[in-house]
Amino acid sequence: MKQKKSSAFHHADDSTKTRTDATAAGPLSSQIVGDHLTPVDSSASIDDDLPEFGAPPSNTAPTNCKQPPNNFIKILRSGVDSLYLSYSGVLFDDQNAVLSALKKTAQSPFEIDHASAMYRHQNHLFKVSDKGAGRHPYVLSDNAYRIQLASPTAKRIPLAYAQVKSDWLAHKGVQNSYDNLTSIVETFGAIEDTPKVSRSDHFIDFTCSFLFEELTRMAWICRARQFSDYWNGQIFTGFSFGLGGDISARLYNKTEEIKKSKKDYLKPLWKENGWDEQQDVWRLEFQFKRKVLSEHQITSVDDLLRRLGSLWIYATTQWLKLTVPSLTDDTKSRWPMHPLWTELVEADWGPFLDAKPKPIRPNNSPTDRYLFEAGLGSLTSFMARENITDVYDANFEYVQKAKTHHSSKTEFTGSDLYTYAYEKASLKARKFNLPFGNHEQKAKDIRVSAQAEAYKKAKDGE
Repeated sequence: MKQKKSSAFHHADDSTKTRTDATAAGPLSSQIVGDHLTPVDSSASIDDDLPEFGAPPSNTAPTNCKQPPNNFIKILRSGVDSLYLSYSGVLFDDQNAVLSALKKTAQSPFEIDHASAMYRHQNHLFKVSDKGAGRHPYVLSDNAYRIQLASPTAKRIPLAYAQVKSDWLAHKGVQNSYDNLTSIVETFGAIEDTPKVSRSDHFIDFTCSFLFEELTRMAWICRARQFSDYWNGQIFTGFSFGLGGDISARLYNKTEEIKKSKKDYLKPLWKENGWDEQQDVWRLEFQFKRKVLSEHQITSVDDLLRRLGSLWIYATTQWLKLTVPSLTDDTKSRWPMHPLWTELVEADWGPFLDAKPKPIRPNNSPTDRYLFEAGLGSLTSFMARENITDVYDANFEYVQKAKTHHSSKTEFTGSDLYTYAYEKASLKARKFNLPFGNHEQKAKDIRVSAQAEAYKKAKDGE
């Protein structure tokens, strides 16, 4: 994604603006006309021309406050996109032995051994990394969670630092995801206190016809100094505010973003709430780190769920807001809030947060579209090279030539076609968090052996 500096912000072209002669109409201020900010006669009150949205937002306003008239946006989803938690406690000795053995398996010089570096917990099959993260020597991950675990002798660091991933949160919700994660961490060590929220990312997905690229820099009022806009060629894709700070924000074209991230699971969720599959979906997202969460008395997940509304209102009214600038009043605090922004401030989160959990697998298995469209690339290339028009004939010939090719290299690689394919499939299964062949049984055997060794050491007083 190509990034441009803040200087790239610009007014709408003169052809899209309505001008009023200052000497004839009196002082000028800015007003929204269509999708643009344009100067108008300010002898009449700006507030008279803006839609009425009820009482102004406050830190105590409930999250289900009255919705403003939907002049600018249609809200499709809102919620928590990513959640990071820390668990204080101590890792069990036998689990330390198991994780150490599985990590060594992941570090084996023989790639096929890596497929057995897996840890099963109910319906989660975690791959165990060959590397640690910071001061946590063990890292486990699947499509739902990424969990870092400390050694039993570690001091002043949490037992576990874990991320709940966005697609899992989208389908399971915050509370179910948290409860499940806690049950997993409890199998590794003794939790000594209520888990703490280290970071939380909150978002609203919406559609609108507003042209964000035509906003001026002065329309944004933000406490952070960092401010950037982003383009993909000639397509405007969004803004960022305060990246790297204790609180940061992004407003970006989510439809464009998922073309690269492949988060297609969002599309049916948007359709459930009225997306027409034609309009671009935009996302306003705030990232809150522990310092800001603590300032808002948010320590636990229960605190977070109780204060989602007030935290959102703080972020969108006190930390960042979009305004209608005035050309005659230099006091930005008196500039009226843009009506689009008002709708985002007053959005009702309840219907989305209360949604029932939806089925989702904790693995990363490829989709049929990937396998049977993109995955046919090598076969169709073979068909073109060999001038074979029938796909079934081509598939048979492809396998025969693959056998010949790998047999000719066996002296150097030690692998014929069957061995080569099995090893590659084993590693793909690990990547996708899927069971394959006898690798899960090997992982179980490693666990049993490590636990027995740990028990023997404890019995002998080592």
